[in-house]
Amino acid sequence: MRMAYTLTDSGNSGKARCEIGWNWRPAPLADYDLWCVLSGSGKMVLGGRTYPLRPGACFVLHPGDQPAAEQDAEDRLTVVYIHFGLIPLPGCAAEPKGDLLPERVVYVEERGELERLLHQALGIRFRQDAWTEQEFDGVLKQILIRLYRCREEPEPASALSRKQRQAVARVLHRLHEEAGRRLPHEELAELVGLTPAYLNRLFKKATGSPLKENVTRIRLQRAKHLLSETTMNVSQVADALGYASVFLFSKQFKKHYGVPPSAYLLETDPPKPHG
Repeated sequence: MRMAYTLTDSGNSGKARCEIGWNWRPAPLADYDLWCVLSGSGKMVLGGRTYPLRPGACFVLHPGDQPAAEQDAEDRLTVVYIHFGLIPLPGCAAEPKGDLLPERVVYVEERGELERLLHQALGIRFRQDAWTEQEFDGVLKQILIRLYRCREEPEPASALSRKQRQAVARVLHRLHEEAGRRLPHEELAELVGLTPAYLNRLFKKATGSPLKENVTRIRLQRAKHLLSETTMNVSQVADALGYASVFLFSKQFKKHYGVPPSAYLLETDPPKPHG
């Protein structure tokens, strides 16, 4: 996906709980419309195809589209709609060629972050300052990227499920966030509601190496950063990262990077403390 356009606010956006008897049959659209269901159910006909409406259904409607939507009378819809235009970046085609989103609709299962971004986009209309246009462009692109990644594509049988990938990503985030603390595998597994053995199998499948090797790699990456960008010496870094001894730290560092930390420290420019 290469977004070669600036997204501009068309001035027509909002959040609506659809009224009793509501249906939507607009004239052919004059601009783009990001149309997302927050709650309720129904159906939309677009381009001769019928799509179910349910929480997480997100449509990227194009100029000229003429959707026809109706709701379940017993389960009324709440929707967010954000109309926008495109300005091609210099040197790019005037018309998009599938780079907004290959499909007209994506069904998002994990909706928390999406709904946060949608409400952020709606809030921009109440702020008018030097950054308003850039903020609208940035937030809307974040939403489109999220939709792009949530497309329902067939996966090979050996691939991790979305929930499994999220578990691995959450553990990796915690490891990077707390590289200076020795995190027991039991604590990491509890973070995502799995057993240590099962989490280890997921890491082997996702990264090609067991959890222990990922932990070591991330700690050594942090060590490399501390040696090159702070005034800490080898002993201080080993202590800060929770190594039992400088010898063990140096052994792991050399195995991973090919040189001991003392030699790496000599190769880098002398760091200066911040401030």
